Amino acid sequence: MAVFHRYNSTIHGNYRQAYLRCGLLIGALLSVYIVGRLLAGSMAESPISYLTDAILIVLVVLLTAYYRNSLPDKKITLKEAMLFGIGTSLIAAIFYTLAIWAIGLTSPAQTVLFTATLSGQTITPQDPQLNYWAALWAIVTFVDVALLGSFAAFLAAIFFRNEKSEIKYKQQ
Repeated sequence: MAVFHRYNSTIHGNYRQAYLRCGLLIGALLSVYIVGRLLAGSMAESPISYLTDAILIVLVVLLTAYYRNSLPDKKITLKEAMLFGIGTSLIAAIFYTLAIWAIGLTSPAQTVLFTATLSGQTITPQDPQLNYWAALWAIVTFVDVALLGSFAAFLAAIFFRNEKSEIKYKQQ
């Protein structure tokens, strides 16, 4: 058990408030992309694409750098950067998931296109189980955004940390 209590790290800022704001920003931007495509008449084939993945990764990295620069003395530990990044990606995933679910429920044609693209099955907009398909694509979106965002948070935490945690040595 001593392995888990070996390090003493300092949290320099209010990362919870910061990841709530940043996660909502990322989730809103991802949702605006899907809604914009829907309103433009060129529906997105999938809620998960290379473009949305790139937006997620770039924003998690940039917002981690912004958070670090907003801290006093601009010092951040790996632990604090990871907590901020994972929190940001989870809030973004929750917001984007709810948006995809709402879009799927209000636009049957979008859910039909998601289903055809992601599962290869053909359904009609009058399918009685359309709301289940919308929920399925929302869950798939949550898993993808949460995992990819957490990976981006890990990379950002390694890249942007500038303070090492103090190691506790056992006194005998």
